[in-house]
Amino acid sequence: MYPYDVSEDPPLALLTVQVTDPASGRQVSLPGKLDTGSGISILPEKTATKLGLQAEAEVWVAGYDGTPALLPAYFVAVTLAGHTVTMLKVTASPRSQMFLGRDVLRHFIATFDGKKQVFDLIDP
Repeated sequence: MYPYDVSEDPPLALLTVQVTDPASGRQVSLPGKLDTGSGISILPEKTATKLGLQAEAEVWVAGYDGTPALLPAYFVAVTLAGHTVTMLKVTASPRSQMFLGRDVLRHFIATFDGKKQVFDLIDP
């Protein structure tokens, strides 16, 4: 089980993830928010730059306001909870934490216990 991050209100499911550029092998560790409302995972732009990622596609996304935007897409490997998701298509935006969407969460059994402020990710 992982504790919720209580530095935000309300507390949230946050854990350290490792992002790897499959082409160069460069790696970065950063905080990742579990976001069940997102269909695609989102890297901080600074992380994409630090890894030297090159856009390999484009993807249409819409934020909470529903406004569509065409953004560059990158392929990375993401390691969290002892499991690696390879060839994950992500996009990037100006933020400090990675958003881990359903494209990552579908690889796990995810359990959230808001009352106890803990969550778990199990690789079935």
